[in-house]
Amino acid sequence: MRLWNRNFTILVIGSFISALGSAAAGLGFGFLVFKETGSPLSLALITVASILPRVVTNFVIGPFIDRNSRKKIVVSLDFFYAILFAVIGVILFSGFFSVLLFTLLAAFFGILDTVYQTAFMSMFPEVIPKGFHSKAYSLSSLIWPLSAAVMAPIAAFMIETFTYGIGIIMLFNAVTFLITASMESTIIIKEKLNEKRIKEDEPAFVTDMKEGINYHKKEKGILGIGLLFMAFSFVYASQDLLRMPYFVNSDMYTLVHFSYIVSAGAAGRIAGGIIHYIIKYPPHKRFMIAIIVYFSVEVLGASMLYMPYFIMIIISFLIGILSVTSFNIRMSATQIYIPGEMRGRVNSIQQLLWNLGAILGALVIGSIAEFTSIDYREIILFTSIVSLSAIVLIPLRMRNEFKNIYNKDV
Repeated sequence: MRLWNRNFTILVIGSFISALGSAAAGLGFGFLVFKETGSPLSLALITVASILPRVVTNFVIGPFIDRNSRKKIVVSLDFFYAILFAVIGVILFSGFFSVLLFTLLAAFFGILDTVYQTAFMSMFPEVIPKGFHSKAYSLSSLIWPLSAAVMAPIAAFMIETFTYGIGIIMLFNAVTFLITASMESTIIIKEKLNEKRIKEDEPAFVTDMKEGINYHKKEKGILGIGLLFMAFSFVYASQDLLRMPYFVNSDMYTLVHFSYIVSAGAAGRIAGGIIHYIIKYPPHKRFMIAIIVYFSVEVLGASMLYMPYFIMIIISFLIGILSVTSFNIRMSATQIYIPGEMRGRVNSIQQLLWNLGAILGALVIGSIAEFTSIDYREIILFTSIVSLSAIVLIPLRMRNEFKNIYNKDV
């Protein structure tokens, strides 16, 4: 039995190709909105417009994904993304920009991405041979950072050099999704779906959602993980929202400086993924390692913008390494712990909690940045109180429940 079987290879390579386009498009989209509006609140509102539909979608999509082929959902959405980004690229070449249109697009992407991510997360464990989950998630954690490391400087160069640089980036993203969809359509997989018969007097959706909610009530550790990352999402929303405007508005820095910060974080994630691929942490120490990582990431993230630029680069690199450690421990443990036929519903509820945290964070932080003169760095520093408190109140108080999940041998 080997990790790099046909299905796993196709899925990883295809995901990397599409991530190249998505990394460039994400930076381009955020810069476009801030450049046209100059308002952190407008950027926050578009962020919320992207996240808010996820809340509703998260609530309803889990039962559907558990009863239908995850592969077909992923491939179909990849093809649709190719078409959609091609249209957006053409629109941008016309020079047209509308806050309302791009807000609606952000909301639509929020719906699509929620379906896509839930289906992908639920399918991914099915292509991993038994005993290789830690290595597999180490590799998957490399996909986005490697893409960001490569594309962030390129995207920044395209945006600052060419009049229609963002339009070119969107067309490039369309091509990457088309290639990915064509590759992933060749995957052959036997999926473990929810085939349980439904009650005649109750809609299937209601029955399935009750099971998902009851699972969280029974599995306190899984619920605790959702709540912890809900708090983290609140804080990360403030950092994602304010770091790019901080560099753009600065007298010392530019968008290119920010792109190098992004690349440094991505390089750290790459290094972390390689470390996890080579080294397997002792199962009985995974919970302790996770706690140390959580505290370290929050402290470093809150203080980064106060440092000299070269220290920012180092901190971003370190956060990247630590973030992969957090991701690997959480994802490899939870996705094995959750029964295959329940993954769609549990993952959708988890994402629901995270999205609620991100919405609250974007709205609160965006409003504070817009209507006060508080330094963006101080706002980010203040929000760290939320995440640091959550670490103390949730995993440290529920250590037995967390250990039961995190300390599994995967």
